[in-house]
Amino acid sequence: MGMGETKLRILERLRSKACCAGDLASNLGISKVAVHRHLEDLEREGLVRARVEKNLGRGRPKQVFVAVDEQAQYARMCDDILTHLRELFGTGMVLEVLSRRNAKLLGELTPYLEGLSLEQKLYRLAEFLTQQGYQASYYQENGFWYLEQGRCPKLALSMEHPEFCGAELEMYQKLLSLPILREERIVLGGSCCRYRIGSVNLQS
Repeated sequence: MGMGETKLRILERLRSKACCAGDLASNLGISKVAVHRHLEDLEREGLVRARVEKNLGRGRPKQVFVAVDEQAQYARMCDDILTHLRELFGTGMVLEVLSRRNAKLLGELTPYLEGLSLEQKLYRLAEFLTQQGYQASYYQENGFWYLEQGRCPKLALSMEHPEFCGAELEMYQKLLSLPILREERIVLGGSCCRYRIGSVNLQS
């Protein structure tokens, strides 16, 4: 599924409050049919779930949708903090903060990967990332190893602060000790975040 602009707008609105399809259609200026199609995609990806609510007045219960993001309030708080840091000290400070956080993660993950082959490292890294909500996988294609993330748990933050993506790439390169090329990004409308590991074709 490509995370297009409309899906991102739906997801962001549902992160702020639960909505029914009719309200989403009115707010976004698109048809209910289109909204339902996008919601079905988002449900399949595990980003949205539906629930039934009783009508406050007369009428049948209605189906509403909510974002599957239990830490949405913390994401908004982080956004505020990072925005203030950027305004006070520039974008470099945001990247420095994220790099220091990732340095802590590197310290925790490096011993977990020591002495392993690249394939074994990717297996454990994908396992760790999946536990963090990234729906990560790895595979080999055309002589290259790839790390792929089907979800971005910090999508809203990454849209406002591209430093998240830069810090993530930097961490993977340090963790695997190899150059890495990011070929696709969810935040730019891609279906996943895809990383090609190494700069040399493994079959050459």
